[in-house]
Amino acid sequence: WYLSGIAIEQGVVPIYYEHIIRAITVAGSAGFGATLAFKFNNRLEGIKNERIELKEKAQNAAILNKALLNIAMQLNTIGNMKKKLSKYNTIHDKAFSMNAEKNFNDNAIIDINEIALILTSKPQLLLEINNEQDGYIQTIESFKIRNEHYLNILQPKMFELGLLDRKATIGEYEDALPPPIFKAAYQSVVVLETNILETEKGLEVIFQSLRDACKELLPEHKFIALN
Repeated sequence: WYLSGIAIEQGVVPIYYEHIIRAITVAGSAGFGATLAFKFNNRLEGIKNERIELKEKAQNAAILNKALLNIAMQLNTIGNMKKKLSKYNTIHDKAFSMNAEKNFNDNAIIDINEIALILTSKPQLLLEINNEQDGYIQTIESFKIRNEHYLNILQPKMFELGLLDRKATIGEYEDALPPPIFKAAYQSVVVLETNILETEKGLEVIFQSLRDACKELLPEHKFIALN
C-alpha cells in the first residue's frame, strides 16, 4: 500500500487506480483473514473429534473389560464347582453323600448385544461367546437340578429309609431306593461333571480370544488377564 501510494503521488499510476488498488488490498486482507479463521476452526473441530474418539474408545474398553471380568467370574464359579466335586472320591460318594450347596454366582453373564456394537468385525467370535454363555447357563442349571433332586427327593427318601446318617454300599442304595430316584442320583452327577469340564475349557478359550480381539482393536488400552 505504501508503494502504491508513492506511485500515485509521482504520477506513475493514474489517480483513479487508487480506488481499485485499495479494494484489492482490502479484499486480499479479508481473504487472508478468512483463510486463517477457516484453518483455526478446522483445528478446533479436529481437537473436538479427537476427544470424542478418545472418550468412545475408553468407553468401549470399559465394556470389553467388563465382559472379560464376567468370563473370569464364570471360570471362578466353575472352579468352585470342581472343588466341591473333588472332595468326594467316587461317583457313588458324589451321588449320595455330596450335600447341596450354592457356592456360585449365576449373575455374571455377558451382554452380547452390548459388545456386538464394538465387535462388529468379529462375528465368529460373537457367535462363540454366545455359545459358551449358553453352555455356562446350562452348567448352572445342571448344578441346580442336582441340588434340587438331592434336597427334595433323594435326601428325604434316604432319611425315610434310614440311609442318611450312615455309609451304605451301592447295593444297599440300589435295593432300598426306587429305581428312578437311584438312577437320577447318578445321572445328575454325571451330567454335571461333563458340563463342568466342557464349560471350563470353552470359557478359557473365549476369554483368550476376546482378550486378543480387545488388544487388536484398542491397542492403547489395558485389559484384564487370567492369573
